[in-house]
Amino acid sequence: MEELFEQHINELIKTAPSKTFLLTVSGGADSSVLAYLFAHCHLSFAIAHCNFHLRGEESDLDMMFVRKMAKTYGVTYFEKEFNTIEIQEKSGNSIEMVARELRYNWFNEIGADFDYIVTAHHANDNAETILLNLSRGTGLKGLTGIPERNGKILRPLLPFSAQQIRQFAAEKNIAFRNDSSNYSEIFHRNKIRLSVIPKLEEVNPRLIQTLSHNSQLLQRQYQFYQHQLDKIKADLVQIRNEEIIISLEKLSLLDDKILILNEILRDYGFNEDTVKQIIHSEQELSGKKFLSPTHILVKDRNKLIINHLDSDIHHSITINSWEELSQYGFQTCQYPINQKPIFENNPNIIYVDETKINFPLILRHWKSGDFFFPFGMKGSKKLSDFFTNQKIDILTKDKIWLLCDGDKIIWVVGHRSDDRFKIDHKTINYIKIKYNESI
Repeated sequence: MEELFEQHINELIKTAPSKTFLLTVSGGADSSVLAYLFAHCHLSFAIAHCNFHLRGEESDLDMMFVRKMAKTYGVTYFEKEFNTIEIQEKSGNSIEMVARELRYNWFNEIGADFDYIVTAHHANDNAETILLNLSRGTGLKGLTGIPERNGKILRPLLPFSAQQIRQFAAEKNIAFRNDSSNYSEIFHRNKIRLSVIPKLEEVNPRLIQTLSHNSQLLQRQYQFYQHQLDKIKADLVQIRNEEIIISLEKLSLLDDKILILNEILRDYGFNEDTVKQIIHSEQELSGKKFLSPTHILVKDRNKLIINHLDSDIHHSITINSWEELSQYGFQTCQYPINQKPIFENNPNIIYVDETKINFPLILRHWKSGDFFFPFGMKGSKKLSDFFTNQKIDILTKDKIWLLCDGDKIIWVVGHRSDDRFKIDHKTINYIKIKYNESI
């Protein structure tokens, strides 16, 4: 494996011996083998380790192990500790997502002085990513898996399987730490690794190698696809001042209008269902509007015109599920009532009784005559009076979102929820809704 690795990294980086590398090392088998290979290939590297404090004493022992490893190799060592649980609770995102963001933000910060930031992702990680993307729903890009190079990020272990890495660690007596959380199926990736892949390997014992080969092939195909798509975009799209203009006349000449338009409009936040509606409205009169979380699209005779959403505030968005609400800057989590909510002094977070909510919901701005029942108060209040009392100026109030159940306002977003949807003694499940101010 050592010779294959050296050959591979020299193919990836033609002048590898003259470059500097920051290795991200957890202390597990993969990253420990990665550090060993860099040392024995006489490459210039430093080691970085994150302690997320998610596994108590285990996390601290991992940190001490990696610290000792760096000393053994005589290389520069960086470490960072995070209060991940506290950060996750404030963000509303999953632990996995929060840890990933913290990790990469820090790596990019300290990696500025290095030519490359190196992770220990291997062929099994790539297979898990492909299957996870496939299960969630993905286009061609999601099936390409993990790239070996992505800017400064380098993943030289991708050609090697977890089995090869473990076998090499045993042969060379490379010490490493076992992460107990890798065996918990609470995390979706672990479920793919522990339950799904073994079943698929009964059908194809060479599943990891097959997915790795497919990933490489699809990456090349995707590059070709993007190159052709860029040519088509250049012909269809014009940018005039801040407006994006798409020629419907030229679009009509293409074989797969939905595919092409979807690829163009995804950059402006429009999903595939909306794209289909746009295509099907081609024969309708001019002036029809379509909305994404960030942009508004108007059909104008033989063209589509896209502007930032701020240019038109008098519109509403229909929301058919909690998942769909997440597309518009909201995060939602469902909890049973026996898991008590932690009420925070945060105007961008509310808790509502799930059974009191009826889809579809409406996301819109205020209009004259709107009223609601402010949480913690008795009786109703005109929204215009509420804005006045809160000293909200006319420009600001026109941009405030209302989350509504029919004619009922659930939440004056970022300001006050409605008392009619609150958690009470009859509540079985409740929803935590957080707004991220992205629309």
